[in-house]
Amino acid sequence: MEIVIQPLLTGLTDNIINELADDISREFEHIRVGITCIDKISNSYIKSDATFNLNFNFEGKQWNSPKLLEWFYKNLNLKKDRIILIILDVDAYSNGLNFVFGEAFPKGGLGVVYLPRIKEEFYGQKPNEKLFYERMVKECVHELGHLFGLNHCANTLCVMHFSNTLYDTDVNGKSFCDRCRISLKSNYN
Repeated sequence: MEIVIQPLLTGLTDNIINELADDISREFEHIRVGITCIDKISNSYIKSDATFNLNFNFEGKQWNSPKLLEWFYKNLNLKKDRIILIILDVDAYSNGLNFVFGEAFPKGGLGVVYLPRIKEEFYGQKPNEKLFYERMVKECVHELGHLFGLNHCANTLCVMHFSNTLYDTDVNGKSFCDRCRISLKSNYN
C-alpha cells in the first residue's frame, strides 16, 4: 500500500510538500508516503479540459467537489494498492454543504483537500503560515482516514472528528484517537 500526495495549482514549495509527507507518514505507520506529479494531470491540461471546467459554479465561484473527484477518478490511472491525495488551492462545495475543506472518494482510493478556507487571508486576516500548515496536515490526515475506512469520530480531539467550521478544525487534534488508530490499523493490515 502506498499514499501519493499530488499537489495541483497550489504554489506550495517542495519543502512544505516534503514536510507534509513526513507528517502524514507518522500517522500512517508502515505505509509508504510519496509525492508525485502525475504527467497527464498538469496545470495546463486542467485549465484547457472542457469537461473539467464544467465542474465550476460561476455564481458561487466554487468547484463541485463530487464532480471533481469523479473527473479525477476517470482521468487518473489509479492502482488498487495506491491512494492518491490531491491538494488543490480552489474553493469547493459538496452535496448539501456550501463548502468543504476536503472530501474522500473511497471507491477510487482518491481524496482531495481544498486550501482556500484553511488560510487566514480567506477571512480577511493576516497570513499565518504555521496555522495554515497545521490545518493542512489535519485535513490531509482526516481525508486519508476516510479512504482507509474510518468514519467521523465523536472525540473532539481526534483528527476524524467532523469539522463544520474552521474552529472545529483548530480544536481537533492532528492524530487519531486510540479507538480510530486501532480501527485504522485493522483496515490496512
